[in-house]
Amino acid sequence: MTDQQQNSSGGFSKTTNFKWLAVGFALFILIGFVMPLPVSMSEKAASVFSGLSADDVAVKATHIQIIIALLAACTIFFATEAIPMPAVALLIGLVQLFFGITAPSHIVSTYAHDAVWFIAGSLAIGATLVKYGLDKRIGMLVMKMSGSKTRMIVVGLLLGTAIPSAFINEASIAPMYVPIALALYTLTNKTIPAPNLGKLLMMSIAVGCMIGAPMSPSGGARNAIMIGFLSNIGVEVSFFQWMSMGVFYTFAMSILMSFILPMVFKPEVSDLSDAVSTLKSDLEKHGKMNAKQYLVAGIMLLVVFMWITDKSVTKSLLGFSLGLGGVAISGAVLYMLLGLTSWKDYEENVSWGVIILYAGAISLGTVFRSSGAAGWLADSIINVLAPLGIDSGIPLILLVVAIGASLTNLMSAGATVAVIGPVVLDMAQSSGTNPLLVGVALAIATSLAFWLVIGTPASSIVYAAGMLDAKDFIRLAMFAWPIALAAMVAMVSLYWAGILRIPVFLE
Repeated sequence: MTDQQQNSSGGFSKTTNFKWLAVGFALFILIGFVMPLPVSMSEKAASVFSGLSADDVAVKATHIQIIIALLAACTIFFATEAIPMPAVALLIGLVQLFFGITAPSHIVSTYAHDAVWFIAGSLAIGATLVKYGLDKRIGMLVMKMSGSKTRMIVVGLLLGTAIPSAFINEASIAPMYVPIALALYTLTNKTIPAPNLGKLLMMSIAVGCMIGAPMSPSGGARNAIMIGFLSNIGVEVSFFQWMSMGVFYTFAMSILMSFILPMVFKPEVSDLSDAVSTLKSDLEKHGKMNAKQYLVAGIMLLVVFMWITDKSVTKSLLGFSLGLGGVAISGAVLYMLLGLTSWKDYEENVSWGVIILYAGAISLGTVFRSSGAAGWLADSIINVLAPLGIDSGIPLILLVVAIGASLTNLMSAGATVAVIGPVVLDMAQSSGTNPLLVGVALAIATSLAFWLVIGTPASSIVYAAGMLDAKDFIRLAMFAWPIALAAMVAMVSLYWAGILRIPVFLE
């Protein structure tokens, strides 16, 4: 599942589900306090904190057990939305405080990371683009370029949603295309009953948003979280480097889905000339862009340029890089300085719950690693996988892909990365596998949320239009999910290791 914004309230509008809250807390108590402390945890604590006394090492081993228990409870809370998602994020810090795992003076630092700034700035920039109607302008441009053939319109919707979703949250992208798809369906349906056409157009929007988000770091908070985790272990990822790795999946899936979607939802008509003509004349009523819209678009392009060149141009000019977060916040502040938006706009149109949620996810990843819990869990998994020959290299990367692609259909993409990200990165380091490949592969794999209506905000948005049934998602997923996995196998083994020549093993 992918990350939600203000346009799709989801878990942010829900209250406590006491049944699942009880299950989560019961699991926390069972793992953290009832089960005997494994000898391997004591051994891990002794190796990580070798300079401490025996008593202090025993306390650290207990902390590992509590963090593992916290991970289990958070998995339940993330998967079932037992409590509001931001509450889970804050609970992560409270557990660290109440059990003495992190000192009060240090707890805020576990929530603070460049990735949090990046998320906040990206959401603010996206809100400003929507405020000035640039989302509708993008939709108009796509319709002009797509022509009137049904298959080309599907391609246009896929690329028209995928490319913007790499830079703006998909919860802002999907709503701008739904009215266009509805209009095409309604105008056609007046003369020829076309239920499959409606399904095809709506699914094209949802899938486009899904496959576009992995292409760049700004395509979803899960990407920023992974960048944060990689940074914590000394692996820096530039905006351009991520894009060079993610572009294969986005465009490969765009091509594949342009064939799969019309096959699964075979449209009743192959040409929509009349509907397209009527729609274009209606869209042209918006007139030409004004000066403020050009300025907003120009600043957005500047931000993207600075993201791409932060490690090169910016660093050469300033002597240091601003980081993805610094660039994103600069863009958001520049909009205010130029009078294009106000703080009240940000208060009302930026989902602060999303920011808190992912700050909490980063805190969980930080303490998971620093406590030794991630290392212990990674070692345990590697011991199981070693006899199967999938504990390192490309087999390990593909295993991580399969795990991420499965879990993302049960919990949000950001939660999936937060829960297993530190573990798989430790597995990579322990086995000598390149953590960059493991981390980026996991983040991209969490976009494979094809199975359920609630899989992504975009899926929920197109479902709400009334032309899709829940079974339509399952019907598509039976073809799309395994094909997406195959695309990821090709991406890892041929594109990353072959064309980009990224080393699979560290020296």
